Order: sequence, then structure tokens, then C-alpha cells
Amino acid sequence: MGPNEAQVERAPRVGMVLEVRYRNAGQFLVSYCTNLSRGGLFVSTHEPEPVGTELVLSLRVPDRKLPVTLRARVQWNRTEDEADGPAGMGLSFADVDGVLGEHIDQLVTNAEPLSIALVGRSDHASAHLHALLRSLVTCQTRQLALRPGVVQLIGQVDLLVIDVDGDPNNALDLILNLQQRTEKPPILALCGARDPELRARVSRHARIVPTPVDKRELQLKVLETLGQVQFVRTSIPDF
Repeated sequence: MGPNEAQVERAPRVGMVLEVRYRNAGQFLVSYCTNLSRGGLFVSTHEPEPVGTELVLSLRVPDRKLPVTLRARVQWNRTEDEADGPAGMGLSFADVDGVLGEHIDQLVTNAEPLSIALVGRSDHASAHLHALLRSLVTCQTRQLALRPGVVQLIGQVDLLVIDVDGDPNNALDLILNLQQRTEKPPILALCGARDPELRARVSRHARIVPTPVDKRELQLKVLETLGQVQFVRTSIPDF
């Protein structure tokens, strides 16, 4: 925990993944917020800004048609992934009350933890993947065996992670079956390069995470995918 992280944590928070853009030293950067409160947010990045840096953020928030521009200051940073959480920086808002305060309160009240299902082998690697996902975002994870009929067990999820390498035929059948749904779940497919034809077929319907899995690449793919999902379960009025 950073020296001032506790100050950011006092306000009620909602766990969701939102796209956030900001400029630094002439560069235009895109990252992802994984925790949001009236007091501030956490931005996942392996190149956090120094403590005290002032930033102007462009934040995409559910139920707002246009991105919201906010001023923020870096309160603490974490340059490496640690037991406390992934690398990133905690930002405090300078002007949130007049711009977005009530809307954030509504999000905190109505949002639920993300639902992530992992389909495939249940072993040490999958246990590590569950832990990594829960450290990255506020979520509930569950493990499902990759076998015929598993598609019937998959309800509404925010993200589906499928181990293609463990059982390529059943994995591809599952992905194709899921494409028949009216609301298609976002899918990350863990897939190696040994079978280029299989990989090409999978990539038409899912984002590929190459195996063996690189932790940082997996984190980025998870955030990119969840950043496109709307998480609020109940109706929130426009402000």
C-alpha cells in the first residue's frame, strides 16, 4: 500500500474496468481504471507517474454518452506487481463533485462484482489464474470443466476464459456455440501456436492469449476486454 493510499480508500468504491486516457511528457496514454470512488481511482499501469504529478483524465463512464474530463493528482504508486495488488497508481480527484460525484455514488450503489468464468483444466495453473484475476479486478470467479454440455452451465458472465490447449476440439465447439447467443460473452482463449489453423479459427471469435501465458500480457488483455463491457445491473438516470 502506498503512503497515501488509505486516503483514497475511504470513500465507497465500485470495482469495474473503465478506459481512462491522459497525457504525459507529450505522450497520449490509454490505460484502465479498476476501482472508482468519489475520492479517486486506481489506474493499472507498469509505468506509473511520480507521486504529486497532476493529470487531466478523460474517463469513459457507464451511462454517460461522452467521456468525462477530470483533474487528478497521483497520491501513491506501485511500480511492480505485489501481493497488495498489480502495478499502477492511485489518483485523487480535484473536481469530481461538480462533474461526476452523484453519478459515481449511483454506480457504487448499484454495481455488482464482475463475474468471470474459467473453463478448462483445474490445476495449479488455473488456481494461479483465479488469484491473478481477483487481484486485478473486483470479481467473482468460478471454474468449469471443459466437457460436452458445459455451455448450458454458463450463464451471464462479464468474461469467459477458455483453455483451448487442454482440449482443442471441445474448446472450439464451446466457442462456436456461444456465438449463437443473442448476448455473446467476451472470451479470452488461452491458445498456443502449435496448430496455426486452430488458432486462426479461434481468433475469429475470441481474443487470443498466447501460451505459455505472459502475466503482463494477460493483465492487459483482461483489462482491454472488460473495458468494453457495461457492468451496471440496474437502471441509473442520466445526469
